[in-house]
Amino acid sequence: MGVPANPPAQGQRPPRPDFAAAAQKLGVSEQKLKDALGVPANPPEENRSDARR
Repeated sequence: MGVPANPPAQGQRPPRPDFAAAAQKLGVSEQKLKDALGVPANPPEENRSDARR
């Protein structure tokens, strides 16, 4: 349900969950699903400022 079937290889960052697909399968809006799961509006990204320089 929006979660990849195969885990990422060691050292790779896991893919983001597909909340839109999961919400559709559950018959709710994506926002309602995120609210229910407590997903922050803007999730932090590791080393965001350093990676783009």
